[in-house]
Amino acid sequence: MRYPPFGMAALSILVLTLAATSAFGSVEQLHYGSKVKLNDVDEGRALSPFNLAPEFAFWDTGIVGVFDREDVVYINIDPRSDKVSENDIRLTPFGELPAGSQVGKADNDIGKPLTKFGRGNVPRAELRFLDTGGDWAYNLDDPIYLNVVPGEINAGDIRISNYKGFPAGSRVNDTDPDNGLKTQTLPGMLSFFNSNGNINNAGYAIYDRGDIVYLDTQQPFYVVTINDVRLSM
Repeated sequence: MRYPPFGMAALSILVLTLAATSAFGSVEQLHYGSKVKLNDVDEGRALSPFNLAPEFAFWDTGIVGVFDREDVVYINIDPRSDKVSENDIRLTPFGELPAGSQVGKADNDIGKPLTKFGRGNVPRAELRFLDTGGDWAYNLDDPIYLNVVPGEINAGDIRISNYKGFPAGSRVNDTDPDNGLKTQTLPGMLSFFNSNGNINNAGYAIYDRGDIVYLDTQQPFYVVTINDVRLSM
């Protein structure tokens, strides 16, 4: 059988695409709040530590002095800063900018004041998981939350991964089925994939535009492994 000149090329591309998807998982699945699964394209990538551990903070756009559902929540990459800075990560949407997006230098929230959790009268906030299997161990099926007043899911908490149709970046409401459920301590730390490979004079990776932040949940640390969570897109 003879193929038209471009037909054979298109067929080859289709076969290669299907093979890559089958072997490594779909790139489209690598979104904010998704968990790393076996054979995902990023499994096994090297991760880099942050120079200083990032903190969770919010831009107080609602009732002043109170954390509420109107506030925009961020991973404050440089904990020395008290303002929204370039490449901070939004954990909740801001206008048309989705949860998981990096702050750009021309975005309207850059430079806005940040209130840090656990300071003064502001409650503490931790990344914790809902133990859906009841085995007291964190696994792929367990949803993750930014749990304000850790220990029990509260209205206003932020889903970091999806739960029963509620997407990552959504907030818990009073009537939601996960409100009031107990949470468990989540092992791990924040690290990042240095996508452009740039380093500083001391030889350490530089976090900047396009780098992906992960919740690194298990040993070996500083390697993307199954159950790790993608915190940016």
